[in-house]
Amino acid sequence: MTKSVNSVNWAAGRQLAIMLTCVASLAAIPGYVSHVQAAAPIPVAHRGLLRHAPENTLPAFAACLELGMGFELDIRTTQDGHLVILHDDSVERTTNGSSRSIRDLTLNEVLQLDAGSWFDPAFTGVHVPTLEETLALVKARKRGPTIIALNVKQLTPAGETKLVSLVEKYGLLDESFAFDQNAEISQRLKKLNPKFRIGQNVNRQSLDDRIQEDFLDVFLLTFAPTREDVERLHQRKKQVLFNYAGAGEARRNTDTWQRVYAAQIDGMLTDYPLECRAVWRMTQP
Repeated sequence: MTKSVNSVNWAAGRQLAIMLTCVASLAAIPGYVSHVQAAAPIPVAHRGLLRHAPENTLPAFAACLELGMGFELDIRTTQDGHLVILHDDSVERTTNGSSRSIRDLTLNEVLQLDAGSWFDPAFTGVHVPTLEETLALVKARKRGPTIIALNVKQLTPAGETKLVSLVEKYGLLDESFAFDQNAEISQRLKKLNPKFRIGQNVNRQSLDDRIQEDFLDVFLLTFAPTREDVERLHQRKKQVLFNYAGAGEARRNTDTWQRVYAAQIDGMLTDYPLECRAVWRMTQP
């Protein structure tokens, strides 16, 4: 590996430092909570803090960790079998690379790409992170309870073993879960380690079936649950998240944010974690 967890460029680090200075200032305000209490829901930032830093990069993830939030990321496999964090199959949209598939590039080729300047010149030189870099960052920087949602986009059988091994290596079995993979991959991941947690998007119509199967560890609900829904799942020792990811006013409905908070979910996947956190803070008794 040619770059370490701390190998973000100086300009990106400066912008992140400014953001975290603001957080430190807030901490001096009476009543400000510097991290999520264990019983409170945790905002899970979609692809990291994607509205404030380039998505699926170490700066976007580090900001989440410093702010006491979780995050979701996307896992893909390079030509030479390394696990990297990238949403699209093509590197074109979020790097300075051409429309080539990540599956046709070696890790060394991927690490040469600029994954930050498309978002803002301050992030010029930020690279596509590996899964190992990301998990090492979580281990080193998390500020209490967190949720790391591992969206499996494309894995080889060897990659499945690497995924489980890396989560074990960094002691994140309790904080992380894999989702979006097919049922066969989910079964193989569980066979590799029964403690490796499996999640799935679950709609209202399929809720009863998924409960009866009793395979999932994490229910990523695509509907706003009631208190009774959440209690029903908690009684079965399931983690309950609300998947409200996506951009636009439909995903910024503060009434929905307050409703799922009152339902006592464990966390919410969102593109607007900072705004959601502010609403939840005001909702607290």
